Amino acid sequence: MYILKEACVGNYLEAKRACELGANRIELCDNLKEGGTTPSLGTIMMTKRALNIPIFVIIRPRGGNFVFDEDEIKIMEKDVEICQSLNVDGVVIGALTEDDKIDESTIKRLIDRAGDMKITFHMAFDSIEDKKSALDRLVELKIDRVLTKGGLQSAMDNLDTLKELVDYSNDRIAILAGGGVTKENYMDIVNKTGVKEVHGTKIVGSLK
Repeated sequence: MYILKEACVGNYLEAKRACELGANRIELCDNLKEGGTTPSLGTIMMTKRALNIPIFVIIRPRGGNFVFDEDEIKIMEKDVEICQSLNVDGVVIGALTEDDKIDESTIKRLIDRAGDMKITFHMAFDSIEDKKSALDRLVELKIDRVLTKGGLQSAMDNLDTLKELVDYSNDRIAILAGGGVTKENYMDIVNKTGVKEVHGTKIVGSLK
């Protein structure tokens, strides 16, 4: 059974190392201590040029919550356009309303600028209470996958919820399990939930 391993990296060197260690896809970030923010243009260009595996770039102008004002939305729109112009394979987006629901107007604006890039909805999803309804809406918005821990704790603490999401998605949208997922435990998570894609900073081992 093929399991896609997405390495979450905080810079170009980590991306190269992850690729060498067998990552199947890269989520390219800056500021991982803040949960990941959009990397520099130079980092995106060099990573895309150097690696022969898909590169997904996180689109997030700052750490903190996922409620964005108009200026921040315009920044994210421009970052998506830049990624599209560089033939980046995918972008990782997410935005919520004040009451922790999908900010559909913002998400639609970002989708409109993504062209044919793949789109992941990031772990903002974990703050949403009604996850099944949110999945339905993301399917309608034609989002390709959702990155989730299954809740506010680690993936290992939310195995039942992750399995429910996999079953409910019924292959309409990919469930990408992240949050404490490592080279050592990912197959246990796969076997207990049915996910076919896993994500983490240690998914292929140490990148240092």
